Amino acid sequence: MRFRLAVIFMIAVPFFSSCALILTTSTPPPPNGNYIILADYGLMVMRKDLGKSTWTGARDMCKQIRLGGFSDWRLPTQGELAILYNERNIIGDFDTFNNTGYWSSTPHSTAGFYVYLNFTTGQIGHHLDMFNQQPLAVRCVRNTPPLR
Repeated sequence: MRFRLAVIFMIAVPFFSSCALILTTSTPPPPNGNYIILADYGLMVMRKDLGKSTWTGARDMCKQIRLGGFSDWRLPTQGELAILYNERNIIGDFDTFNNTGYWSSTPHSTAGFYVYLNFTTGQIGHHLDMFNQQPLAVRCVRNTPPLR
């Protein structure tokens, strides 16, 4: 009986301790030149714009992107877009010279309009989704666990 308990204990302890290790360890994604991790904010940000589009087109572009082995890219919220603006020198490659606005996923109180942030002036505005005359820039983000 003691021999069986010892064998079970020897098998069970390494198994359960490795399970605990898997459950509690958060491994950061490998470095990639296509995105940057803003660990303090729990965000992964694309290093390049996807181009310019209407809001619906921008949302769809982010949904379809597969980058770094991830498929859960999305438009940033208004608050996340402010973080991107504040960290623009670290992230890089934002169009800050052509009065360029970047879409957020945040709807404005006026139906059909969405909030954007102008990366030249830092001003927040709202823009009509279907106004193809002046499409806005698209930069996608995804959530990532904070690195400890």
